[in-house]
Amino acid sequence: MKIQLLSLAALTLCFATAASAETVHQKANGDKAFASAGVSALDKKLVEVKDEAKADDGKITRIVGSTPQWGFVSYWFGIAAPAGKSTIRFHIYVDADPIADFGVYRLSPSGQEFLAKLKIPADAKPNTYVTVDVPVDAKEDWSGVALKKMVASDKPGPWIDTVSVVLP
Repeated sequence: MKIQLLSLAALTLCFATAASAETVHQKANGDKAFASAGVSALDKKLVEVKDEAKADDGKITRIVGSTPQWGFVSYWFGIAAPAGKSTIRFHIYVDADPIADFGVYRLSPSGQEFLAKLKIPADAKPNTYVTVDVPVDAKEDWSGVALKKMVASDKPGPWIDTVSVVLP
């Protein structure tokens, strides 16, 4: 009887763990941001890059403070994320600099959808990394993320290490 109960408990734990597992569908490093018309945001001087040893590719990127209100950069993924539930995951380096408010938009063939304001956790300590998840519930396949400056400000965006699409 004990063996049957232990086997049942182990099997239940396996299924529960598998059911809660996530899959990174695609990931882009912060410096892979684009301006409009598919031009590199770095070439257009919409972002700045600095070395950071613990970053995924050794550097982090942020939208410059001179970006006007509603100015944006986008991240495009080669394989569309499927319709349904997913998560846009930002891996962000936090420093002591104040940042402007940025909105996160899902980009698809039919247009763009505002999802949420990008919020750094209030308890984030300077010189650390945080993960910010933005939930998505799309009615169609999609393949891009835009960050738009929501306010008129000379403050920059947060330092982005990576932007990922995570599937349940």
